[in-house]
Amino acid sequence: MIDRAPLWLQGADMQRLLNLLVDRLDSADQRGTRAQSVALGPKTWPALYEAPFESTKEMLWEQFGELVHWGWLAVKPEDVAKERSGYDRAPRVTVLDEPALRAAVGRLERVRSPAELWREAVFADLAASNEVKRQVSEFCIDMPDRAMSEVVARLNELQVLKHEPLLLREVSSRLFWGMSKVLDKRQALVAALLELDDCPFPESPVQLQVFLPPAGFRGVLFIENLTTYDRAMRSGSAAFEGLALAFASGFKGSAQRLRTPEGCSLFFSDQGGDTRDLRDGFKSWLFGKETRPAYFWGDLDWAGMRILAAMRASFSGLTAWQTGYAAMLQVLREGHGHSPEAAEKQGQKILAETGCAYADGQLVPALGETRRFVDQELFMP
Repeated sequence: MIDRAPLWLQGADMQRLLNLLVDRLDSADQRGTRAQSVALGPKTWPALYEAPFESTKEMLWEQFGELVHWGWLAVKPEDVAKERSGYDRAPRVTVLDEPALRAAVGRLERVRSPAELWREAVFADLAASNEVKRQVSEFCIDMPDRAMSEVVARLNELQVLKHEPLLLREVSSRLFWGMSKVLDKRQALVAALLELDDCPFPESPVQLQVFLPPAGFRGVLFIENLTTYDRAMRSGSAAFEGLALAFASGFKGSAQRLRTPEGCSLFFSDQGGDTRDLRDGFKSWLFGKETRPAYFWGDLDWAGMRILAAMRASFSGLTAWQTGYAAMLQVLREGHGHSPEAAEKQGQKILAETGCAYADGQLVPALGETRRFVDQELFMP
């Protein structure tokens, strides 16, 4: 340390070098690593290397030598700082006394970014596994009037709302002091916290597309993919005889709001029956006043099995549609299908059971044994 800093220490040319070294310290700290030595040259200290006069170069190099003498910096080769033109020997400099260097430029500590502060708060205060914390830490919530620890504390309350039929903005309002838009475009954060593949809270009432057979229906078939739903609706295949077809897009089809009139917007296809009695019959079943068989048919992959399991929580007795899955199962058993990586599905989580006897006895074991998937769009009964 020094008793009194010389005036040249505050000069613009020296301050640029010192700030560069502090920048490197900050970058290393942000990465969680140690700062590496810095090569001196025209790019790192242009004031020295591009000075028009040799006397200016010698003066700056002498000042640099003082920093080494004070123990603030180390330089290699070790004797280079004592030479009048040692800067020509491609020296490398390392910071030894970080507090002194930071004090000289008025940057006593690195200013952490909101993303870093969020990560620290999540790992310190979120009641979740390290994997969930890692996922949540990617979604920074920076509120000017709230400490990030307060925000994380509110996220810990999300589990209480998991099974309530709420819209996403209603959830946000309950968690974040009446602010309804905090979770907009952060559905992946919600899904991570609840350890689901998709956010269970819709942005608006669930829109359900429905095809009703003109002769009436004995059961309901939820179809995961829109293309397959549309083809099934127009096919006239005997496999769909007596079945109302409903387009269930991902986990939206499993939302409990789907079974409440205020949480579901119904759109009946003009390709099918359009009488009031047919519509009222479907509404009576959907909203729980009648009991009819219900089935689910989707991709033969882990996400599809998770949708099946989730929908069974809203539709008691719902099962995998064997007519649709049989051909897909045969494809897997013959060694076909695709790997998860080929369809960017490698992040899907394995499911032990769905609660459906057919799926748990046939489909789930086949997925586990083959480690391959089959998309629904390939098949039409």
